Amino acid sequence: MAILVVKKGIMHRYQNINQALQDAEVGDVIEIRDGIYEESIEISKRLTLYGKGDVTIKGGVFIRYHTHVDIRNIRFSQGQGIYVKGDLQLENCIIEKQQVSTQVTVNFGTLMMKNVDILAGPSNQFGIRIDNGSSVMLIESTLHQHTKAQIIAQNSEISLSKCMLLEGTMNGIFAIRNVHMVIEDCEIHGHEKTQIVAASSTISLVNTLIHEGKDVGIQVFSGSKLTINQCEIKHHAETNVVVHESELVASDSRIAKSNGNGLYIGEKSKAVIYDCQLFGHKKPQLFIENSKAEIRKCQVTNGSTTGITIFNEADVMMTECTIHHHTQFHVIVDASGLVLDQCIIQFGQTGGIYGNDHAKITVKNSRIQELESHHIYINNARLFANKCTFNHIVGNGITCIDAIVEVMDSQFSQCKQSPYSIFWCDKSMGRIQNCAINDTERTFLAMTNQSLLELVNSNLTNVKTAAVVQEQSQLYIRGPMQAGRCQKDDSSRIIHIDLQQATSKKTQRIVDKLSTCNGSNVED
Repeated sequence: MAILVVKKGIMHRYQNINQALQDAEVGDVIEIRDGIYEESIEISKRLTLYGKGDVTIKGGVFIRYHTHVDIRNIRFSQGQGIYVKGDLQLENCIIEKQQVSTQVTVNFGTLMMKNVDILAGPSNQFGIRIDNGSSVMLIESTLHQHTKAQIIAQNSEISLSKCMLLEGTMNGIFAIRNVHMVIEDCEIHGHEKTQIVAASSTISLVNTLIHEGKDVGIQVFSGSKLTINQCEIKHHAETNVVVHESELVASDSRIAKSNGNGLYIGEKSKAVIYDCQLFGHKKPQLFIENSKAEIRKCQVTNGSTTGITIFNEADVMMTECTIHHHTQFHVIVDASGLVLDQCIIQFGQTGGIYGNDHAKITVKNSRIQELESHHIYINNARLFANKCTFNHIVGNGITCIDAIVEVMDSQFSQCKQSPYSIFWCDKSMGRIQNCAINDTERTFLAMTNQSLLELVNSNLTNVKTAAVVQEQSQLYIRGPMQAGRCQKDDSSRIIHIDLQQATSKKTQRIVDKLSTCNGSNVED
């Protein structure tokens, strides 16, 4: 291995870089001394080039196929770009203001950059363009102010570690068609358009900050997969994260304070969201449309409108989540399915859950409390509640209009004085079973407009009036109930069936039948 020294001046053998490249053998080192070298270089053999002092190259750099080159400590300025078809390692370099639209192009090649700054001039549309099965690794590097995208990639692999992508006129990263990307410990900031765009690609974000964008934070579509872990995504003029026809896995992350949604999941996407915080958004913090989502141990808090909107045949399961402090309903379910398990919904200026247009809502082992209006309001929908607690009821606890409802093994407590009933059914049908109510002067159940309801084994001894039945409605009471605890108008019916008495009569009829039939078949 030889060291060839390039230095301007008539006293030196190599006064420009191309002279040294011509004489260099495979594995040699070219040491470039102080100066500005206005020449383009083409490298087709394995070499190392490094600058000693202040070295600037003004010209194009071409790395040919099957060629490994190491370049260190050099500024590339106002040249014709860097083109990699072989294997290039860049370290401690600056690439700036190249006189072409793309400053670095990797095509059928491999690029590793460490501690490299790529700084745009007015003519630079892209910082790095990656294509055709290339592989790029960026470490502790910065891309700044390109007019279209800092990085554009397709059919390639790319990883970024401890990098910064700052203040581009359009996108930070634009990945299309089979890009595999890992971004770790990075910061992406201040782009005029979507900061990361991906189509038909896979992107993994770890411990990364994406913020202060003038449009959307992240948008993935067309069969992409986005993984977010230990990230913070915040302060965008539009939605923080948009997922279309793709898959999202988000964990241990903070998604906050955009002027749009926190997360939008739509068009038959799939999402798993675990241990995340969504807060401070101007629009619904989590909007799920025509997609499937599993949400676990998340906090959705302090939004300007709705906490979660589930729309257009979406299917959502939420477990061990907390949803609080929203100005509108905490959860809206429209023509979709929702299962809430071990969740808390509380502290709202309006209500807890609103279901509409054939929504199916299942709430179990959950607590809904401290709301200014309805705890649950369903219209033309279905509600199944089991082992729930409804606390601090100001208006109607549960309102059902043209609905099917079943509430079992649940408790209603701290019911504030109000002319409203705790449970109101209008043109609805269903069952209330094994429920209990704390002491209150309020009416528990109001039925109107041809409702049909069954009240089974529920403890209503602490309420002023158990039920008011009106407008051709029917109430069936099974279990003990004191006379006079219910009221009805002339068009309605209240049918009281004592379960213990009914069981005794049924048993006696069977005994009588057996004795008269001498063991023949018994029909009830």
